[in-house]
Parts: sequence; structure tokens; C-alpha cells
Amino acid sequence: MGRTKRPDGSQTPRSNLTSSQAGPMDDYLQAPATASREQAGTTMVDSPHHVQPPETAGPTLTDISADIRALAAQMVTKTDLQALSDDLHAAIRLEVTALRAEMTAHSGRLQTLEGNMQEAMGRTGTTTTAVTRQGNMLLALRRQTEDLDNRGRRSNIRVRGLPEPQAEEDIEATLKALFQAILGEDLPADLTFDRAHRANRPRIPDGTPLDAICCLHHYKHKERIMQKARTRPLWRFRGADVALFQDLSPLTLKARRALRPVTALLRERNIPYKWCFPFALLARHQNEWVSLRWPEESPGFLHRLELPPTEITDWVLGPLEQRPRPPTPRPQRRRRGDSPRRPTARRHLDPAEPEE
Repeated sequence: MGRTKRPDGSQTPRSNLTSSQAGPMDDYLQAPATASREQAGTTMVDSPHHVQPPETAGPTLTDISADIRALAAQMVTKTDLQALSDDLHAAIRLEVTALRAEMTAHSGRLQTLEGNMQEAMGRTGTTTTAVTRQGNMLLALRRQTEDLDNRGRRSNIRVRGLPEPQAEEDIEATLKALFQAILGEDLPADLTFDRAHRANRPRIPDGTPLDAICCLHHYKHKERIMQKARTRPLWRFRGADVALFQDLSPLTLKARRALRPVTALLRERNIPYKWCFPFALLARHQNEWVSLRWPEESPGFLHRLELPPTEITDWVLGPLEQRPRPPTPRPQRRRRGDSPRRPTARRHLDPAEPEE
């Protein structure tokens, strides 16, 4: 088969490769015409695409070798490292030696301190045991003294609210009349007083009469009067309300005042209780008597009686702020014949300052 020809006999037109039209890539594809410009003698500056960099003189091989030799001369050698290591080891050895010596000294001191501490702890334990024993002995002596004081007051009756006459009074006759009003015909005929007086205390500013205290010769007479007096809280006598109490020591009264919150709870719960000598509070619970003798027994006492926790003042030692402090020792006087005191310069006193 042959190539078909156009009917009109015409051929495809060919593009003119030598066209004078300039394209955008001609500047990059065509060779620069610098020679023709030089021949033409033009003075135009080349475009930025054809600027040649200026020629600079670079370092030579000799210069580079000299620089390398200088750097090599400045580098640390093995000998330098060994010398530095030896110096460092020597300094560390000196420091370690000094540190060991100091630690040895501290170790000796520490052993001495530990020994002293063990000895002091032993002495402290012995002292604590002795102080505890002495404290218990003092409490026992206090309890015994309180009991002896109360025993000495067994025959006493304290009368509160008895009016005081303006003139001198016959206190025994007044008390006998009071007991006559209480006992009536049961008053013993041989009722006698060992002593009778008003309480030895300052008078109250509001005019409240002082308590009258009497000691009956027979204890059975005192018990008969007190049994009858307990049937009423107050007795009317000569226009005044009079109450009779058992005369107690101040320590016992202090303890009873401290236990008022407990006795109030016992009365509220209808729990029977009573006071005992030496001092103790007994309460009956489930056909069993529960006792309270020391402040340390208060929590257990309340727990056994199924009472709520109650704050109770320490009636033995009292609060910390009220505990007695040991008296300051007074300077002792010098006896005759002792070395005389050195004269001291008299301090100048200001006219407004009082002399000691």
C-alpha cells in the first residue's frame, strides 16, 4: 500500500526553523555574544545572568600545613593527660586522708557521746523510778493525813446559816436550842460540847453569817442529830434557814467539789452512791459497787457505770496553773567569824529612785 496523496496535490506546510521570533528560553539556549559586543565597542553592562565572579586568591597548601602544625602543637598530649591525672589523684588522696582523720576523730567523739548517753539514760531511768516511788509514797501519806484529819472531825457538826447576834453570844446555848428544835424530846440529857465556835475565816461582806462548828463529847449524840437532820435539807430556826453538815477536811471538800459533775449524773440516772473514808466515791450498778479513789480511775469509773465522758478536775494535784511552786530559797545569813564581805561600791541613786 502506498501513501495516499491529497486530492488537490498540496503538501503539509513546514515550519520555518529559522524564524526571527524570540522566545522566553532564548537567553538560556543561545550562546552569549560577548565577542561581538567587544568588537562593536559597546559599553553596556552585562545582564545579571552573565556577571562573572571576581577571582580571589585562596590559601595555599603551605599555609594550610602551617595551620595544622600550629593546631597540633596546641593539642593535649598523652604526657599532659598523665600529669593531670597524677595531680588529680594526689589531691584526692590528700583530701581522703584528711577526711579519714576527721571521720576517725568524729567516730571517737560519737562513741564517747553514745557511752555518756547510755549512762545518762540509765541514771534517768533510776531517777524516774525513784521519783515515781516517792510520788506514790507522798500520795499515800497525803491520803493517810486526810483520813486522820477526818477522823479528828468525826464528832464535829458544821451548822450553816445560824444567825449571828450583835452582842456576844453563848454559842453552846444557841446550838443546844437548835438541836432541841431538831430532836425534840429525843434530845439526850447528857448532851455536852467539847468545844464550839464560829469558823475561823474572814467575814463575808454581804453579811452572811459564819458557819458554827461544834464538837460533841459523845459520838453517838452527834450521829443521832445528823440522822435526824438528813431528813430535811433546811431547818427553820429563829427566822433563818439552817443546814447541818458533817465537818470535813479541806482536801475532802476539794475532792467532792471536783466530783460534782459525776454526782449530778448519778442523781440524774437514779444511781445510788455514797462517800467513804479514806476518800472514795462508791456507786451501785447492777448489784455491784464501783469505787473511784484517784483521778486516774475516772474514765474506767464512768465506763463501768455507762455514763458519758465528763471532764473532771484533778483533785489531788489540781490544774497545772494552780499547782504550788517551790518557794524561792532565801539568802543565808553569814555567821560571825566568817570571812568579811568585800565592800562594794555604792551605786549612785537618782533622787526620784527609792533606795533598796
